[in-house]
Amino acid sequence: MRTTWDAAAASEQVELYVGDPARGREELEGFFGRLGADPRGGVCVELGCGLGRMTEALAERFDRVLALDVSPAMLDAARKTVVAENVDFMPVSGLRLEPLDDGIADAVVCYLVLQHVPRKRIALSLLREIGRVLAPGGEAFLQLPVLVAGAKPRAWRVLRGAILPLTGRLSRRPTGKVAYRGFRLTQPELARGLEEAGLRVISRDESPNSPYRFSREVFLRVGR
Repeated sequence: MRTTWDAAAASEQVELYVGDPARGREELEGFFGRLGADPRGGVCVELGCGLGRMTEALAERFDRVLALDVSPAMLDAARKTVVAENVDFMPVSGLRLEPLDDGIADAVVCYLVLQHVPRKRIALSLLREIGRVLAPGGEAFLQLPVLVAGAKPRAWRVLRGAILPLTGRLSRRPTGKVAYRGFRLTQPELARGLEEAGLRVISRDESPNSPYRFSREVFLRVGR
């Protein structure tokens, strides 16, 4: 994952991979709004900060922001663009949130990140890690594409899982790599993952207009 996202950070088309920086604040407000939330104060963990396009807006809401990313190159770029003094940038492996103590976060924000996780075990590990770092009474805000029910989507996921590692080795672009293309959880897998992480759903919104095949976009507000 680190290699793929370092390559994306170095690309002249980096906005293609991480989103338009000019729309970061607008997307963050829309994300919170659709979940009926207006979190402020305390410590926020931003999982997958990328170039920091939402980090500055989060720093205005929270007393401290811990901005995490798997890519050192993304973090280096974010440090140059984010001027807020209450932000700490930290590298993570992508499987665990190693630098963070248990229960440190009053809020966790994970937007446009879980859709790129390459394997189910990593997605479930990150859900457990979110539950671990979230303080009692804290809330996490998650976005991810979820595989729709049915035999055809499940068969497509199996076939896709077999083909992507092969085509990814041949691709020179980050968009062709498994660490960009990602893995799709089913709704039962997501529900079990949240339960095992000790997280309960407070509010949920979804859209059928996902850019990902056989998927719908799911937005979650979850708590300890």
